[in-house]
Formats: sequence, C-alpha cells, structure tokens
Amino acid sequence: MDELAIILHHRTHGWATPGRSVFPLSKVQAVVFNGPAGHLEGILKFDPKFGSPKLAVVCHPHPLYHGTMHNKVVYAVASALFEAGCIVLRFNFRGVGLSEGRHDNGRGEIEDTLAAIRFLKERYPALSCLVAGFSFGAWMALEAARRDPLLISVILVAPPLTYFDSTILADLATSKLFLQGTDDEICNLETLQSLFPSFAGPKDLVLLRGAGHFFNGQLTELKAEILAKRGFLGIT
Repeated sequence: MDELAIILHHRTHGWATPGRSVFPLSKVQAVVFNGPAGHLEGILKFDPKFGSPKLAVVCHPHPLYHGTMHNKVVYAVASALFEAGCIVLRFNFRGVGLSEGRHDNGRGEIEDTLAAIRFLKERYPALSCLVAGFSFGAWMALEAARRDPLLISVILVAPPLTYFDSTILADLATSKLFLQGTDDEICNLETLQSLFPSFAGPKDLVLLRGAGHFFNGQLTELKAEILAKRGFLGIT
C-alpha cells in the first residue's frame, strides 16, 4: 500500500482511533493523535527491520501559505531521515488538512509539535528523538527543541530568522544543523551567516549553492547533505 493510497483511504473513511494507525502492518501509516486543540493527522513511516532506529518529527511550512506535511521539501527531509534509519512522523498543524483547530500564529503550533514528539515517544519509549522543520516549520522545531532538552538534535531548513527571536539560539545546547540555499528569496542568507557565530554549539551550517527557498531542482542534494550529517545528528 503506497502513501497516496493510505492518504486517500484516511480522507475517505475519516479518523481512526487516536494514537492508532489505519494500516497496522504497513511501513507507511496514516495516524491520528491528540493535540492541544483537537486531533492532529500525520503520516508515519518506519521499517520493521531497523535495528536501533531513532525517532524524527518533521514540521511543515507556514499553514497560511499552503504549507502542509505533503510539501516537497518536508517530504525530502523526511525521506532522508528514513533512509538514515529513523522512524519518521510528518504531521499537519492545527487547521491544516484533517487536523482540528485553527491557526494560532505559531503559539499553538509549537504545542502541536510537542504533541507530535510526545506521541512518537509514547509509541516508542526506548528510542531517542530529533526534530526537523522547513521555513515556518524550522521555527516550530527550534521552539520544540528549546522546550524539550531530551531531543538529540534539530534540523533547521531555511529558518526564517527575521520572524522570531533568534537569541534563543545563543543558549540552546542541542545539536543544530542549518541547511540554507544561497539564493533563498525569502529567508536571507546574509542574516543567517551574520548571526551564526553567536549560536551555541554544537552547530553546523550547510549551504546549497544556487538553491532558492524551495530547493527547486536541488532536493536530491538536500537529502544527500542530511544523510552526510547522520553522525552529527546522533542518528548513527
């Protein structure tokens, strides 16, 4: 059963029992879990043959600008983490797709992210977890890492540094991987480069030459860079 078939089944037949999957034996499962504003929908991908996997939650871009868990950059990040040996959860923030609630300008979406992390940890309590996000989702991932010191690392793809208080990065001891296109037309490269020295370690910055905000034509390179940083991220 492929991802599209599972998503169509999920949308046709409505919610499963919260915290349970539609297809319990599939490597790709549509899931629903409890969030602070109601049920949240997600897609869980795993391989039963993984020996000692890590957990990963991936956050999507801004809901008011058509951001969903099916965004191509989110999918690429999730695919890279799966290939690296992670059990990966993508999910829709409140008010997106079948997720209940209304957009909350980032405040509630931080809580949604923490709920997604909690759901995954409760399902796999013995495994360590990391969090990732693209654009607005990078901000949410960062805020989640700030609140959950047990997260092993955070991946920030095209983080919108001008839209939140980046000084929180000065004290965040969680391993931080930044991935940025040099031609990003939304999240300014110069801002990231000027602030990066002030961020606490461990930290790493990867620049993708010629890539815009949505990494058009460079998603394969984006995935490869994430895979190359498995050790830094604590995946291997």
